[in-house]
Amino acid sequence: MPLRVIEIVTPSTDRDVVAKSLEEHRPDEGYVYWSHELDNDSIEFRVILQVEESEPVLDKLERMFTWTDEYRIVVYPAEATLPRLKTDPPPEKQVQPEEAEEAEESAQNHDRISREELYTDVFDNARPTASYFVLVAFAAVVAVIGLSRDSVAVIIGAMVLAPLLGPNVGLSLSAALGDTDLLRLSLKTLASGVAVVLAVSAISGLVFGLPAGSFEFLDRIHASYADIVLAVVSGGAGIVSVTLGTPTGLVGVMVALSLLPPLAACGMSLGAGQFVMAAGSAALFITNIICLNIAGVVTFLVQGIQPLSWWERKRAREMVLRVGALWTSMLVVLCVLLYFRIV
Repeated sequence: MPLRVIEIVTPSTDRDVVAKSLEEHRPDEGYVYWSHELDNDSIEFRVILQVEESEPVLDKLERMFTWTDEYRIVVYPAEATLPRLKTDPPPEKQVQPEEAEEAEESAQNHDRISREELYTDVFDNARPTASYFVLVAFAAVVAVIGLSRDSVAVIIGAMVLAPLLGPNVGLSLSAALGDTDLLRLSLKTLASGVAVVLAVSAISGLVFGLPAGSFEFLDRIHASYADIVLAVVSGGAGIVSVTLGTPTGLVGVMVALSLLPPLAACGMSLGAGQFVMAAGSAALFITNIICLNIAGVVTFLVQGIQPLSWWERKRAREMVLRVGALWTSMLVVLCVLLYFRIV
């Protein structure tokens, strides 16, 4: 089971307060810790614990330090520890009324990485960096070649790169946390990535035209109800992989979800002046986007991803309702279009 190290640096004057809190919660969370003095009148605590216990411990520490900025908490993985941590469930104890809410929150934790780790990972993949644009452009070229050659292997290569996954996961997490900054950043990154793919593939369609007899291309110029089911299931599996901190598990998921090839087919059709085909490919791409985000928001909520403070949770619930209504409305419209075979 994955391990985490939580490193806490605080002024030496807070030593007794932090040590008392860590000792009080140690039987419940099953961690070990120690401390030592630093050179600059600060003290460092190190806590080793199971990954699924890291979020409640981090929440307790954050509540403890809300009154001051003179602290720093760092979380990083640990390969192993000896002696091994005990995995037996803690003995039952009488919970005081004032501790009931905190105990209920701890009971809702799942086998996943902490909220802060998750946010950092998603934020890093949702930023419009130069590397992101290079990866998007390369993936678009690979997708165009795969569609043109009717090569499943080459198309899978474009899927595995999966550059558009990061901002989509950012959209889902921003709704679950009510984070408008992450929402705007993810939208900006996704829109710019889509623009790059369309530009690269449209140039290919304009210069070389559409591939004749490519079944892989023809398979991505229309959407179906099966695509909706596949996108929901794949999207949910992808989000679970993210919350488990195992991004390598996304490879197979993105092969199934396939965000980029239909977008490349849309751009190629636009460049060749085949607007009906472009509309069908765009419908398939939008289907994947809608279903990925619906599955993402639901999965984050089921996994217990929520803000720490009550007022942030209230804002997050409001955003979930608004975003959920938007994605659901778009999905209903898409289903109606599919029913009448318009796309």
